[in-house]
Amino acid sequence: MVFTGRIYDIVIVSDMVAQIVFKKKDKDKYILVAISVIGFWKNKALNEMNLKKKDKVKGNLYLKSRIYNDKYYTDVYFRELYLVEPAPVDMNGILFVDGRKIDTDTGEELD
Repeated sequence: MVFTGRIYDIVIVSDMVAQIVFKKKDKDKYILVAISVIGFWKNKALNEMNLKKKDKVKGNLYLKSRIYNDKYYTDVYFRELYLVEPAPVDMNGILFVDGRKIDTDTGEELD
């Protein structure tokens, strides 16, 4: 299953595990979705790819269920993760998106 979204937050759980939190719209409200990255993919995402807030990423989701006290719990984690679009850069009221300058006050494209 493929998941695409913009990073809302990154939480380091331990040396081997981190959670990437996304803010997704469900019907008429926003919800937070936390997806784990483990081991090799944690190191790749945070150290090699230098992912940060507001980066847009795409990855393959894997699900793993287990039973504990007669209840099933499902872990959701990335095994493959790719940077789709880096976070826009805001410099003194001017936003740089895909090589274009956009004024953050008016939303107009600058030359």
